[in-house]
Amino acid sequence: MTTSPLVPREQLDRAAPLIRVTAHPLRLRIIDYLRHGEDCVGNIAKVAECEQAVTSQHLATLRQHGILAARRDGQRVYYRLVRVEMLGLLDCIHSHCEIGREE
Repeated sequence: MTTSPLVPREQLDRAAPLIRVTAHPLRLRIIDYLRHGEDCVGNIAKVAECEQAVTSQHLATLRQHGILAARRDGQRVYYRLVRVEMLGLLDCIHSHCEIGREE
């Protein structure tokens, strides 16, 4: 058996909390949507197919963990992705993980 080098423990320690926070389908959808640029809560809720209040709670969680940033423009709050490395996780899911699909 050929062994490849293990991911350093320090990297795993930093990655685990981010993975835990994003391990929710709605949060993954929000991150995926925001890969294309910032948008307001109302539009994000529509894309996520979820009530605005629930979407706002998930956005707040992602912001608190430094995955998203927010800015206010009048009455609207716009969110953008700041931890773009999270897109690698989504790309993996999209390209390689056909979850629930039988061959």
